[in-house]
Amino acid sequence: MELFISPGSSSVVSFDPDSILVLAYLYLGKCPIDVKDTMHDNASLSKLPLLRHGSVEKSGSVDVINYLRSQNYGLEYGLNDTDVVELASLVSAVNRQLTPAIDWFLWGEDNVFVKYTRKWCSASLSRLNALYLPHKWRQRKVYLAKHSQLVHCLRHMTDAEIGHELYGLAKRCLTAFSYILGKKTYFVGDRPTAIDAYVFSRLWPLLHYESQQGNVSWQSIGGTDGSGSVAQSASHPLIAHVLQCPNLVAHFIRIQNEFFPKAAAHFRRDETLLGKTNPIGDAFANHPVRDCLLFAGLAAGVFVAYAHSKGLIRILPD
Repeated sequence: MELFISPGSSSVVSFDPDSILVLAYLYLGKCPIDVKDTMHDNASLSKLPLLRHGSVEKSGSVDVINYLRSQNYGLEYGLNDTDVVELASLVSAVNRQLTPAIDWFLWGEDNVFVKYTRKWCSASLSRLNALYLPHKWRQRKVYLAKHSQLVHCLRHMTDAEIGHELYGLAKRCLTAFSYILGKKTYFVGDRPTAIDAYVFSRLWPLLHYESQQGNVSWQSIGGTDGSGSVAQSASHPLIAHVLQCPNLVAHFIRIQNEFFPKAAAHFRRDETLLGKTNPIGDAFANHPVRDCLLFAGLAAGVFVAYAHSKGLIRILPD
């Protein structure tokens, strides 16, 4: 089997939560897999992660995990009926309450998008694609976040109100998950299931952002008990709430240390995310004003060339 994921860097296998979700699910089940980084294209944001097994292709984290289960690579075999119902309920809570908030954090928050999200998603793009594709993906993610709630209409709210609503739901979800996990190693039963991969993948971008852009020293939350995280001053209220759930942080660190050791070292060292991997990300990620000027100059140049070719503009001799 081959798994195509959103590309990361030499230290971090991927920055995409859905790609991390499928990887964590496979690693927790010790499933043999050939992982391939793939370049983004105009449509691949919705197609990745993509699993190829012979002539079968499945795209998107939900379809990939369902296919793995159908091929006896799932984590949930042998669960009793009570555990199956609990697992389904927890996964549903993540999808309805936590995932939209993570998407809003990554794509809806202007400062996070400029300093972090656009940086990693531009690193594997060509110069031209890096100018417009991240903004196209951002529009899609923001649209999905605004339409993610069945009982709360977010479409007519301001961005600040939407963020407040989504983060409130996510905080309640995290508090409940912290209570459910308690002192256990895994959420359901005595072994890993899909919900462990889901929670791990959703905490990944929050904790990675804090380790690279925030105020909290990763060494202070690196202990297995997570007790050093509570008193820290995080860079975002949602991250601060995560750090106030030390068992969730310890759960994340335990999985990361075992299955993503290079990323764990990267989190601890606070290395520059893309400085060694691709200069394109640094050249085009943090200058929105320059990008607008480049777009305007390019559009003006194309217009002048077209008008000149049609005779609408003539260059008079001296």
